[in-house]
Amino acid sequence: MNDDCLRFAEDPETNAAHLRACETCRAAYGSVETKAIALEALPLAPWEGASYRAWPVVLIGVLAVLGVALGLCAAAGISPMGALTIASEMQFARASAVYQRLRPFGPAAFTVAFIVVNSLLFLLLRRAPRGIDA
Repeated sequence: MNDDCLRFAEDPETNAAHLRACETCRAAYGSVETKAIALEALPLAPWEGASYRAWPVVLIGVLAVLGVALGLCAAAGISPMGALTIASEMQFARASAVYQRLRPFGPAAFTVAFIVVNSLLFLLLRRAPRGIDA
């Protein structure tokens, strides 16, 4: 293959004359017909107006998790609000114990972690998207 063959392979419409001149390309590609595509005749992609939506599945999942949580609260003999307060008090006590252990280095460690995480998020958002225009 030479440069003309590579150019034809990259853009057959622009280099259609090359197919008539090159026996190798004619054997490999056969007759290439180029015609415009009627965009109105193409079927819609699922995200372009399909009628099926997954929201009922999400709603059923949320209701199932809520039902399991309420059932566990009933089995333990506590109210759901009591479970939330107990959980939040436990989390607060745990977080305060960790902070007390890191007391001299806590603010510096938090600042460094904050900057690192936000820098990573910034770099990820600056990347070029991978999609149809990539």
